[in-house]
Amino acid sequence: MSKTSRDAAARLGDIEKAIQRIRLYPAGLDADGLEASFMAFDAVLMNIQVIGESVSKLPDSLKAVVDPAPPWTQIVAVRNLVSHGYPDVDPDVIWTIVTTRLEDLEVAVDQMSRALATR
Repeated sequence: MSKTSRDAAARLGDIEKAIQRIRLYPAGLDADGLEASFMAFDAVLMNIQVIGESVSKLPDSLKAVVDPAPPWTQIVAVRNLVSHGYPDVDPDVIWTIVTTRLEDLEVAVDQMSRALATR
């Protein structure tokens, strides 16, 4: 396995772990509860950063195997907002990510992982 493939595989693993954690932290909370629980909210934000950073480092050739492709640019943009514009983070956007965006990303990670395994 080449260094690029190993790095991509590690990044995909990081994304998978971050998705699992994002699902764990707000368990039993609704949108208002997540926003009110600063530890859960901060933990979710940290894992959104992990996902965005990992996505930004994946080779474009690997992201190209995903159909339909997630909004890669938006994923990285949310990471940048969380990292550099924390006061402007909209809790409703975070709740939307938590409740509706993770499944598509999981499918994408699975497709990329399978593509790496065949290289």
